[in-house]
Amino acid sequence: MRCAVSRSADEGRRAHRPWVSLAALLILLVGGAAAAGAAGMLSIEHPWSRPTPPGVTVGAGYLEIHNRGAEDVLTGASSPLAERVEFHESRIEGGISRMRPVDSLPVAAGGRLVFAPGQLHLMLLGLKVPLTAGLHVPLVLSFATAGAVATELLVEGSVAGASPAAVPRRIVTLAPHLTEFVYAAGAGERLVGTVDTSDYPPAARAVPRIGDVTHIDAERLLALRPDLVLIWGDGSPAEQHALLKRLALPVLSLEQHSLADVPATLERLGQVLGTEPIAAAAAATLRARIAGLAARYESAPRLRVFYQVWSTPLFTLGGRHVASEMLRICGAENIFADQPRSSFMVDEESVYARDPDVIALAGTGAESAQWLARWRGRAPLRAVTSGAVIVLDPDLTNRMGPRIGAGTAALCEKLADVRRRAPSLRR
Repeated sequence: MRCAVSRSADEGRRAHRPWVSLAALLILLVGGAAAAGAAGMLSIEHPWSRPTPPGVTVGAGYLEIHNRGAEDVLTGASSPLAERVEFHESRIEGGISRMRPVDSLPVAAGGRLVFAPGQLHLMLLGLKVPLTAGLHVPLVLSFATAGAVATELLVEGSVAGASPAAVPRRIVTLAPHLTEFVYAAGAGERLVGTVDTSDYPPAARAVPRIGDVTHIDAERLLALRPDLVLIWGDGSPAEQHALLKRLALPVLSLEQHSLADVPATLERLGQVLGTEPIAAAAAATLRARIAGLAARYESAPRLRVFYQVWSTPLFTLGGRHVASEMLRICGAENIFADQPRSSFMVDEESVYARDPDVIALAGTGAESAQWLARWRGRAPLRAVTSGAVIVLDPDLTNRMGPRIGAGTAALCEKLADVRRRAPSLRR
């Protein structure tokens, strides 16, 4: 699901009918190739762009390419709205940011290729129309093996230097980590509504509630007169997306699937909310913290960890979940990293068979105590008998918000303590 700032259906049809039709034609032309074979193993996520100031004929595009198949090579791109599309890479050389074109880019098997602000990005040269907020820009990516894959860049936000009236002033968030993002980006005072689980920072507890993550009171939401609603991309129920579409409210859908996505989300919010200096500083601090942890624990003895998020039924997290990435940074390995699903139910026999060095319980204090008691009541498990059980604050480790750096640091420290207390577990 790509991030989107929604507009009313009537306005979208009046402003963009020609380009929507053209995009549909492109998708039909290449759809056969994209639906089968190698193309079917590629997915394009979060395709977006920024508005261009009047008279400017160059724009930038950003997206992520996820490859579930064999290695491929991105060889080119094109759009009917631009004379040509190039790949450009930004690098710091001699303290100066320099940009250079790149002819082709490998997409590793099972990997992803990220185009993001200040990094690798698409350059749309010779624009035939201005990029205005809400416009869908047809784009075709060409791969050596997969062939042509069509997508659309959604133009989000407002032009840099736009009048203050164009900046959202009444914001509603529909997930607790999105509330944390707004505060970290420097716009917490603009929050006029949120869900019942938004409890951080403490100031968020005073923000009016309009429902929970599964049910929103439409009447209360409309009464708040929001000029921007933040929704949790693929984490929010389909009913919420449908409700916001019916209400024709301006929406920004945000998703985070990796640690790198969290500072990137901060930067995007800074651009949309007009708080770029604050958001950029917070993003830089988070990136530095994660990089420091990775360097510190790079040579640490590896520990194999079972990461538990629920007990009845027993639930854990797979290789695609950010928890696996956090464990790797801390010098550890998720024993179920070979499972492609983000979260799934597992039987106790599978845990015994994989014999983890450590059990990580990501629940509240009361929940974790119950889970540990349950493990102690079963046949002896090495991690339990050796005392290698750690308890994590789920708000720090399970919320994909700005505190994920603190959560990763806490995880690393607890695993380091296990290494000190139980050296026999080191591998």
